[in-house]
Order: sequence, then C-alpha cells, then structure tokens
Amino acid sequence: MNNKFLTLIVLSLTLLTSCKKDKDQQQPEPVEEKVVNLVKVTLTATVKKDDNFQLFYKEEDNVELPYAEQDAVWKEVKGSEQSQTIEFLLPENVLPNYLRLDVGTNPENENITISNFQIEYLDKKIDINSTSFFDTYFINNPGIVVEDKVSGLIKTQKENDFYDPFFNSGNNLKYELQNIYK
Repeated sequence: MNNKFLTLIVLSLTLLTSCKKDKDQQQPEPVEEKVVNLVKVTLTATVKKDDNFQLFYKEEDNVELPYAEQDAVWKEVKGSEQSQTIEFLLPENVLPNYLRLDVGTNPENENITISNFQIEYLDKKIDINSTSFFDTYFINNPGIVVEDKVSGLIKTQKENDFYDPFFNSGNNLKYELQNIYK
C-alpha cells in the first residue's frame, strides 16, 4: 500500500510541475509596433470664417506636372478669431516632392494669417515660419495677395470671377522633403 501511495504522490507532483511549465510557455509574445510611414503637415493659421482647405501632394519629381484631384487631402476649418492648427495626414507610404496648399473655398474669408507650416515624417521635422513660407518655400497664385510676410497676413480674391487661392511649393521644399525621408 505504501508503494502505491508513494507512486501516487510522485505522479501528482510530476503532473503539477508539467502543467506549470506549459502555463509558463504559453505567455503571449510581445506585439511588435508597426511603424507607419505617414507624412503629417500642420498649418497654423487664423481663419475667421468656416472654410475647407485642401492639400495636394505630388510624388513625381517634375514640378511641371499638374496636381491630380485624387492626390489631395481635404480639411474642414471652423472659423475663429484665434490661431488654430489644421492637420493634414497624407496616405500611408506617400512621400511627396511637391505640395500645393489651397487656402479655402469660401470667398468671404478674405483675410487669413499663416503663422507656421510644419511637415513631419517619422522623427524628423521641417518647421517653416511665415517669412520663409513666402520667401523660400511657396509661391502664391493671383488669387492671393501677400499683405505682410512677417505676420503672415494674406488677402484672398477672385481671379477672372473664379475663386481658387493657393500656394505651390518649389524645389527648395523638395530638397528639404527628400532630406527628411532619408
């Protein structure tokens, strides 16, 4: 009888130890975070009336090619007397060479102040103040009159009874963008 009892105890201990090992081995493996390759563009501006802004992007390395409507991100902007941030997230893995910023569809929004323009990719940033926005990186179309480069004040207007104020980037921004993608 003692022999059976001893065998039962040894068998029970073996079973308990075996179950513990299985439980330890079933620990979930840590989930690896997926790195998302998104370019985020943040415009800091004062827009006094409700409007819609649009950011076009072009991955081609040809400034002369037109922008395509499907390569754009729209952002609804609520009017405010205070400066606000307007964020555009480009689709995953889109790395543009050129940008076009359309500053509204509402012709009642005549005066807009652009304070800052920032582009982020992974852990790198391009930070553009109002003066370098106008002098170095972007060119406005006739639908925009730059009133004051230092404060960033612009006046939008119709051109030939058509309202479409926008800024195009050029090669200076392209070189900066290519550097942050490295």
